[in-house]
Amino acid sequence: MSRVFIWNCHLPNIPSAWREQLRDFGTYASGALFTLGWWFFIDGLVLSRTHADFPAKFGFEDWLPGILCTLGMVITNSIDLSLLREDSFSYDAGAGGLAGKAKLTLFIGIALLAGGVAGSIAILSIKYIVPQLDASVLYIGFTNVIQTLSILVSSIVLWFVHNAEHDNQYNFVLN
Repeated sequence: MSRVFIWNCHLPNIPSAWREQLRDFGTYASGALFTLGWWFFIDGLVLSRTHADFPAKFGFEDWLPGILCTLGMVITNSIDLSLLREDSFSYDAGAGGLAGKAKLTLFIGIALLAGGVAGSIAILSIKYIVPQLDASVLYIGFTNVIQTLSILVSSIVLWFVHNAEHDNQYNFVLN
């Protein structure tokens, strides 16, 4: 079966001395984005708890998108790209191959990431924008969206850095 390249992205030429450290730098950048996201959320949480007359109260619904995105990041980045290519794309009822299970697990992880981002935007809209709260309270709603987007970007960076086949290119291939 021939390979069809859906997306072939050549990364810029990086000096060979830096190529060895690219994976480490990407891992550190991903960790920094993840930490920054949770820091924004905790900043909003502390800000809302320090004011007794705060119009919007933090509840479990505010925690849920960040937790979903974090679980999605862990699930998505636990899948190795080589596992996705082992079997064919056809469904065989009795086989239950490893690639099919890996694809399902990857789908669940991506769905958790997308659901967390969508949930944070929905909470921002319903809880903070529709009641037309002032800008200082609106910041609390945006911390949740910043958190989930930061975790999403962190997951993408970590996926690309650890699943690049070559030092200077990343291919998305359909078998």
